[in-house]
Amino acid sequence: MSNSSTITEFLLLAFADTRELQLLHFALFLGIYLAALLGNGLILSAVACHHRLHTPMYFFLLNLALLDLGCISTTLPKAMANALWDTRAISYQGCAAQVFLFVFLMSAEYSLLTVMAYDRYVAFCKPLHYGSLLGSRACAQMAAAAWGSGFLNAVLHTANTFSLPLCRGNAVDQFFCEIPQILKLSCSDSYLREVGALIFTVCLAFGCFIFIVLSYMQIFRAVLRSPSEQGRYKAFSTCLPHLAVVSLFLSTIIFAYFKPPSISSPALHLVVSLLYSVLPPAVNPVLYSMRNKVLKNAVRKLFQERELQSSKRAPEVRTVNYIAHSRVPYFEGHPQAATVRAPEMDMPNNQQMPNRSSVSEFLLLAFADTRDLQLLHFALLLGIYLAALLGNGLILSAVACHHRLHTPMYFFLLNLALLDVGSISTTLPKAMANALWDTRAISYQGCAAQVFLFVFLIASDFYVLTVMAYDRYVAICKPLHYGSLLGSRACAQMAAAAWGSGFLNAVLHTANTFSLPLCHGNAVDQFFCEIPHILKLSCSDSDYLKEVRLLVVSACLALVCFVFIVVSYVHIFRAVLRMPSEQGRHKAFSTCLPHLAVVSLFVSTAILAYLKPPSISSPSLDLVVSFLYSVVPPAVNPLIYSLRNQELKATLKKLILVVIFT
Repeated sequence: MSNSSTITEFLLLAFADTRELQLLHFALFLGIYLAALLGNGLILSAVACHHRLHTPMYFFLLNLALLDLGCISTTLPKAMANALWDTRAISYQGCAAQVFLFVFLMSAEYSLLTVMAYDRYVAFCKPLHYGSLLGSRACAQMAAAAWGSGFLNAVLHTANTFSLPLCRGNAVDQFFCEIPQILKLSCSDSYLREVGALIFTVCLAFGCFIFIVLSYMQIFRAVLRSPSEQGRYKAFSTCLPHLAVVSLFLSTIIFAYFKPPSISSPALHLVVSLLYSVLPPAVNPVLYSMRNKVLKNAVRKLFQERELQSSKRAPEVRTVNYIAHSRVPYFEGHPQAATVRAPEMDMPNNQQMPNRSSVSEFLLLAFADTRDLQLLHFALLLGIYLAALLGNGLILSAVACHHRLHTPMYFFLLNLALLDVGSISTTLPKAMANALWDTRAISYQGCAAQVFLFVFLIASDFYVLTVMAYDRYVAICKPLHYGSLLGSRACAQMAAAAWGSGFLNAVLHTANTFSLPLCHGNAVDQFFCEIPHILKLSCSDSDYLKEVRLLVVSACLALVCFVFIVVSYVHIFRAVLRMPSEQGRHKAFSTCLPHLAVVSLFVSTAILAYLKPPSISSPSLDLVVSFLYSVVPPAVNPLIYSLRNQELKATLKKLILVVIFT
C-alpha cells in the first residue's frame, strides 16, 4: 500500500500535558519568534536602506537574515498553534512541506556561512583582489549557488523520505517533522537509502566545515600580523560574529544528529532540536550587531530616519540676542542674551512671539531617567505593540478571508480592529523610539500630525462602538428586521459616518489647538501630544477657552453616544433574559458581553483621564491614565472579542493552520 494512503496525518511531540504549561510554552515561543522577526527584519531593513552597507559582506548577511526568517517560520508557528489549541496533528502534506522547507533553508544557510567565510578570507588575506574576486556578479552567483544547493538537497531528502512505506504508527517524537524521526516509522530496509543520502550530505557539510576552519586560520594569521591595533579590532569585529554563528550552528546540529543512543530520549530530542532549529535564527542578529558598529549605527539611523524626515522644519528665522536694557546685539550663546525674533525690530523682552516661530518642537514626558529603565520600558512597549498588531491583524485576516464572518457584526469588528491598529500606531512607536534613543523631542509638525491622527482614530473608534451597540440591539430585539435595517448599504453608510465624524472632529480640534500662541515653554507632560497638555502652554485665554468649549461639545456628543449604548444594552438584556432557550441566551451573551466590556474599558479609562479632579493630578498619574485609555483598549480588544466568541476562535484557529500549511 502506498505511504500517503496509510497515513494521512502525523502526531507531533507535545511540549506539555497540562494546559497551563502549554500556554506558557506558547507565550515563550511567541516571544522568541517575535524577537527573531524583529532582529532579522531590522538587519534586512538596515542593509537594504543604507548604501553604506551595500557591500559583499552585508549582502551575504542580508541573505542569512532571510534564511533565518524562513527557517524559524517553518517550525515555530506550527508548534505555537499546537500549544495554543491543545493539538498534536499535522497533515501528511503539511509534514512533507515542513521537511522540504526546513532542509532547504538550513542547507542553504550552511552553504551561505561557507561563502561568508570565503568573503572574510579574501577581505583580509587578499585585500587587493577583493573587488575582482567579489564583484556584484560573483556575489550574486555565490548566493544563488547557496540557495540552489539547499533546494537540490531538500528535493533529494524529501522525495527519498516520503517515498518510504510507514507502518510503525504516526507519532513523530519531535515538535516538528524531522527526517530521523520519520525514518523510525519506516517498515522497510529501504530507509537505508535515505541514511546513505544523509551520510553523503554530512560529508559535504564536513568539507564546508574544513574550508571554514582553514579560512579562519589564514584570517587570524593575517590579522595578528597587522601592525595597526585599530585594524585588528575592525577585523575581529567582523570575523568573530560570523565565527560565533558558525560555531553555534554546527555544535547544536552535530549534537542533535550524532549524540550517543544511550542518552537519547524524547525530552532530549526536544531540547537539542530547539538548540539547532530555533536558537541560531533568534540570536544571529544579536551576534552580528554586538561588535559591528557600522551595523549598529545603520540600525539606529533606520529608527531615526522617519523622525528626521518628519522634522523638516519651516525656514529658520535668523535670530540675534539682545542684552537686557542695553539693546546691544550679540550672537547666540552670550551669557546675558535673551533670544528674540527678527534682527531689525527692537522688541520688548516680554512681547510674545507667533506660535510657529517660537516653538519648533515639543518635549514629551520621559518614562524614566535611568538608561536601564528606559530600555525596560522600550521592551515592554514593544511587546504590547506587537501583541496589539498580532491580535488585531488576526481579526482583520479572519474576517476578511472567511465568508462565514461576512456579516454586519464582524464587518464593524473589522473596522474596530483597523482603528485600534491605527490608534496604537500613532502613539507607541514614537514613545518606543524616545525610550530607545534617550530623547524626548517631537517636531511641531509631528506633534500636530499625532494629535490629528489620535483624535480622528479614537473618535471614530467610539462612534463604531456606538454603531456596534445598535447592531446588537437590532439582532437580538428585532431579529426579523435585521436584514432590512442592516443590509450591506446601511452598514457601509454607518461605518462611513463613523469614520467621517471622527475626521471632522480631528480637523476641528487640531486646527483650533495649533492656532493658539504658545508661551509657556514646549514641555508636554505626556508621552504623546495630547490636547489638554498643549492647551496648558497657551498664553491666550480667549483662544484657550474656545478649544475648551469645543472639547465640552465633543464630550456631550460622546455622552449621548454612551447613553445610547447603555439604553441599547438595557433592551438587549431584557430580551435575552426572556429567551426560553439556554443556548440562545449563551450565544447572545457571547456576542454582547465582549462589546460591552470593550465599551466599558474605553469609556472608564477616557473619563478617568479627562475628568479626574485637578487635586489628584500629577505627571505620573497623567501618564498612567493616558496609557490606560490610549494603549490598553487596542491591545486587549482582540483578546476580549475572542474569549467568548466560539465562532471567531474557530475561524482564527483555521486561519493560523491555513497560513502555516498552505
